[in-house]
Amino acid sequence: MGRSMATARDVAERAGTSTAVVSYVFNNGPRPVSAETRRRVLEAAAELDYRPNILARALSAGRTYSLGLLIPQIRNPYFATLAEHLESYARRHDHLLLIGDSAGDPEQESAHIGSFIERKVDGVVLVSLLVEPAIQRFAAAGVPVVALHPVPDGVTVSTLSIDYVAGARASADHLLSHGYRTLGVVTGPAESPGTAEHRSGIERALKAHPRASARYVAAPVSRFAARDAVRPWFEQKRPPRAIYCSTDEQAFGVLFAAWEAGLRVPEDVAVMGFDGTSECTVTIPPLASVRQPIEETARRAVELLLDRTDPPAARHVLDYELVPSTSCGCSETPATREVR
Repeated sequence: MGRSMATARDVAERAGTSTAVVSYVFNNGPRPVSAETRRRVLEAAAELDYRPNILARALSAGRTYSLGLLIPQIRNPYFATLAEHLESYARRHDHLLLIGDSAGDPEQESAHIGSFIERKVDGVVLVSLLVEPAIQRFAAAGVPVVALHPVPDGVTVSTLSIDYVAGARASADHLLSHGYRTLGVVTGPAESPGTAEHRSGIERALKAHPRASARYVAAPVSRFAARDAVRPWFEQKRPPRAIYCSTDEQAFGVLFAAWEAGLRVPEDVAVMGFDGTSECTVTIPPLASVRQPIEETARRAVELLLDRTDPPAARHVLDYELVPSTSCGCSETPATREVR
């Protein structure tokens, strides 16, 4: 017969304490435990290979020790990187990360929301497909939410994002400072969060450059959709001199479409992405982008969701970094990164 599983009582006896103290150690409260007693309990647990019952622990604590992440497309490098960092920070707080991939389908997003609510997750990190996400469903179920994109005024939810308008304007200003006068702008779908902000930033930059103009195309956030969306531009006699993309994922498709059309980047067409994923450093040529603080976003999102003081909804704005590179017409090395 195999050895029976160790119980909290076994750990308590070996550590010379009570089962209540064992519970306090593994639940981080509700009462404090001295460092010496904690050490004895953890050593006894390790020697006995004790594993606390997560379901019993969840029932007693009124928590499930799980967080949900709802994203439009896991294959997008930005969301894959975000998921990695969120998983790491959730684990540090002894939580499991559950990932819901909407795959660009609002109905699938809605189904994932229902699943997260049914599983009583302790909070949700939300990247919705919709400008007006289904915040009310989470609120009615008492599930805290942090949205990683702008939401309309009056939507009561905490948001954690960079200033998309400022980032888009800085990118367009940079491209126009190279002397490019015609911009092609690739955004996500018109109904997607952030699309209006990207357009607003571009328009603000154009006001300072009256001789410049822009043309827009909205496409699903995929390199394949972006490739197809800009092909007609590259077949024209005079394609846009520079292309601004609202995501790196779309910029990867634009780089391919330029190569396919026999256009050199940046000599014939400059390209700029947005997100600053590590993949930007291994494209041909290396991709200029606006770098979002992905790891900081993940850390703060977990902290906000697990903050038991129930802070009021707030708009948290993070810093971004414009990262020039070969694709926009800048040299790769910082020492020679002068605007030509």
